Amino acid sequence: VTALATGLVFAKFSQPGGRIAFARHAAIAPMDGVPTLMFRVGNERGNLIVEAQVRVVIVRTVKTREGVTFYRMEDLPLRRDRSPAMNRSWTVMHTIDGASPLRNATPESLARDEVEFLVSLVGVDDTSYQPVHARKTYEHSHIAWGARHADVLSERDDGHLVLDVSRFHDLTVSDPTEDFPYVWKHPDP
Repeated sequence: VTALATGLVFAKFSQPGGRIAFARHAAIAPMDGVPTLMFRVGNERGNLIVEAQVRVVIVRTVKTREGVTFYRMEDLPLRRDRSPAMNRSWTVMHTIDGASPLRNATPESLARDEVEFLVSLVGVDDTSYQPVHARKTYEHSHIAWGARHADVLSERDDGHLVLDVSRFHDLTVSDPTEDFPYVWKHPDP
């Protein structure tokens, strides 16, 4: 019994857990001239997450024709919903076009409808071959309108890329356009 209990405890605590980070804010800014909702997700370990797949669901409060309050969930189609090998950082994007559930959305309409975005990621840890699961909820107040995630990659003079994970949560202001007039103001003065 002691050997069995020791084996179970060892097996439980020897499995490395996936350490997935999500940026503090999601962002909406033009990308190639089209408003795009962006989420940043990262792998905090030094290995790969194989066959990483991400899903994003929008949850909002709606009134039915009968006057019933209903919490509607809709999947958001993503530009790319899977990565064969997620190493460090991945910016997940949803194009806000005529088919998007977010078409004609504004910061005020997201607040009125109590919108939340549920982001989930699954994959396989390439070291332990264990499944990795992570989830993050972004409320409408955590959407930075008129900003995008700061670039975490830069190129050195010798051509090698440098990953600056200290900028993982940083946002940069995007230029407003006629179709997208929003300018993000950092909440901390």
